Amino acid sequence: MKAARFHAAGDIRVDEVPAPGAPGPGDILVAPRAAGICGTDLHEWQAGPIFVPRDRPQILGHELSGEVVAIGTGVVNVQVGQRVSIVPIIWCGSCWYCRRGQPHWCQQVAYTGLSHPWGGLAEACCVPAYQAVPLPDAVSWEQGAVIEPTAVAFASVERAGVRAGDVVLVAGAGPIGSLVALACEVVGAAQVIFSEPNAGRRARAERLGVGRVVDPAATDVAELVREASEGVGCDVAFECVGSAAALRTCIDAARVGGVVSQTGLHLGPCELEPETWTMKSLTIVGTIGFASSWWPRLLPLVASGRLPVERIVSSRIPLADVVEDGFRRLDTPGCDEVKIVVVP
Repeated sequence: MKAARFHAAGDIRVDEVPAPGAPGPGDILVAPRAAGICGTDLHEWQAGPIFVPRDRPQILGHELSGEVVAIGTGVVNVQVGQRVSIVPIIWCGSCWYCRRGQPHWCQQVAYTGLSHPWGGLAEACCVPAYQAVPLPDAVSWEQGAVIEPTAVAFASVERAGVRAGDVVLVAGAGPIGSLVALACEVVGAAQVIFSEPNAGRRARAERLGVGRVVDPAATDVAELVREASEGVGCDVAFECVGSAAALRTCIDAARVGGVVSQTGLHLGPCELEPETWTMKSLTIVGTIGFASSWWPRLLPLVASGRLPVERIVSSRIPLADVVEDGFRRLDTPGCDEVKIVVVP
């Protein structure tokens, strides 16, 4: 079968590899029908290996939905032919965090498509059955694939404590920033302001129909946020880029007693002035990943149309084109893509 595998930074190939055999006890065989290219995948392309193993080529793809084509012994939660979205976390079940019901922080955590032999950017993958969540009929393959980044966004919004009536700043209109904005609307934020320097992404953010979109190169974002909030600043600011400049803007724009969520992944050092945190009594939170419980919470929202996650999808490509039209395009300066979905 064909699979997109990470070999080294800048070296991802669509290889011919042996297909998975019959699934073992507790496992299922899935034929991926849609798989997203994540920002984490792009970081691996740019600077990996980060999460992927150093000792083998890694099949990528941890945002996926697919059809169950075979089940191992003892599997009772899904059936052959069922449409499913995959929660990519693999946990041990016995460490300190797993014993306390937080397997997403498992001390031996692994991820399908990052640190597990199989992944969704392939014609088949074998995963633990507990990862499979049935898709409602009203949820498409594409929507099912982007539930994973949607869970990342909602987990960040919940951790930051966004409440009905809040004013929110979102720095970065990429996939996670866009989903954070959609999540804030769902939970009742009164105003959402996007800050995005890329003109193409600004246009896509405007088409989301959520909040105001501004260019930080042409606008004093923090001052604009204060003008929109009776002069005090936003209740919550989300840094969704991994940029020191964007983080400083979020800190400047937050009101006294506000929250700044570091949602984007920084890959290097960042110079900050913690005195400002003290003087403004800010809460600075980091967030990574999600709990598997987000899938049954989010899928009904998507099925009802209240959470239109498909709006973040900017391109759809075949697996054969994943390197040139996927990774190389996303790594091109000025690229306006938001979420590229691969159809294996």
